[in-house]
Amino acid sequence: MNASEASYPTLGVLQCEAKGVLPFTEAAYCRRLSIAGRKHGIHVMVFSPLWIHWNNHTVHAFVYTKSGWERQNLPLPALAYDRCTYTDNRQYRKTRAAIARMMEQANVRLLGVGLRGKWEIYRSLRNDSYLSPILPPTRLFTGVANLVDQLSRFQEGLFLKPHGGTHGKSTLHIHLHRNSEEETGSKLISSPLELRGRDDNNEAIHHLFPCPQEGFAWIERFVGNRKFIIQPYLSLATQEGEPFDIRVLMQKDENGRWDFTGMAARIGQPNSVTSNLHGGGRAVPVIPFLASQFEPNHGQRLIKQLRQYSKYIPPLLEAQYGRISEIGLDFGIDLDARLWLLEVNSKPGRSVFRQTGEHEAALKSVENPILYARHMLVRYLRRVSS
Repeated sequence: MNASEASYPTLGVLQCEAKGVLPFTEAAYCRRLSIAGRKHGIHVMVFSPLWIHWNNHTVHAFVYTKSGWERQNLPLPALAYDRCTYTDNRQYRKTRAAIARMMEQANVRLLGVGLRGKWEIYRSLRNDSYLSPILPPTRLFTGVANLVDQLSRFQEGLFLKPHGGTHGKSTLHIHLHRNSEEETGSKLISSPLELRGRDDNNEAIHHLFPCPQEGFAWIERFVGNRKFIIQPYLSLATQEGEPFDIRVLMQKDENGRWDFTGMAARIGQPNSVTSNLHGGGRAVPVIPFLASQFEPNHGQRLIKQLRQYSKYIPPLLEAQYGRISEIGLDFGIDLDARLWLLEVNSKPGRSVFRQTGEHEAALKSVENPILYARHMLVRYLRRVSS
């Protein structure tokens, strides 16, 4: 940090520890944030909450300079942007405890709160009459005993996904192959059970169990002590059979107002159950993609709906959870051109815009957190000095 930058207001970017040359998880994004910060008069420092020196409230943070990354011992910032994503419960508990202590003892404020897991978000939205038509019926997984009843109700099977997972990891499509349309009830137990999905390392899973009880036992081992939700499996695929969804990024702008940053279609690999980029998917611009998949009247309606729902959801969640800085919304579209809300994420990625070549959205997606941080810091500094 040079002399002129020393006078800049500071934003801390919170990261989880990682192995590598740089010991944090989002080096490329943090570099872009640092460059955007320099452009807009915000000094950016990157650190894990586990690196804090509690005796004097300083931290060995990383700062991106013209010479590259440098490690510096710096005072804790007034404002922090939480980008921590967790690999296990132990890391989650340790890091969350450090963040809570940082806020309480050092008076560090967060740019926005993190949303809770999928089950809590569903419960927050399900009673809203405007949103209920686009919410897939969702239940908390309580064991395999309730799977048979659910499988008898949904011909396409069930989708099992972790309450707190990301990137499409640990997801399963559970499909019971009926021997005939008339089979119901206990006869379903003799039908083969097929499982397709991704494991904890985002590797593809495919098992076929002639005896479904063996498959149910495998599911119990797969879930373990983790929290999962169950939804009907929706046919959300292109005409070529590739899974896809639509990612919309909503962010606070330089005035603290919600702004539509951009959207992209994410297309997964054939026979995959997810379209996430981390699972080998690709991103393409939304409008030409929808034009290639649906009739013109459907495509125009879907674009309008995507924008309307995306504008509606963030303030609704913010009213329940507190100040949020950005939200990623994942929508599915079924074969009947019906829209579904699949997921809401308060720590969204933004690499889709670089893949689609939408440079304005890509730039905006990085600069908006900096501009909103500047808005928050100016308000905070004005209040402190008055």
